[in-house]
Amino acid sequence: MDRATKSPVFSGQKLKQARAKRGLSQAAVAARMGLSGLYVSHWENDRYAPNGVNMVLLLRALGCELEEVTE
Repeated sequence: MDRATKSPVFSGQKLKQARAKRGLSQAAVAARMGLSGLYVSHWENDRYAPNGVNMVLLLRALGCELEEVTE
């Protein structure tokens, strides 16, 4: 196994694409997560990245895999 494999990096643009693909608003995703829509906005604009717990909640809210929101 190659130990130099790059860790996945969160991408706000990919999050935006995944959300749009599912026809969901930022507010709808946030509501599914139990958070304010401001969180999703900040993530999509790459101001912040979700922490581990919020990443799990985000993936569940979108019904997607980690690869869909990372580079």
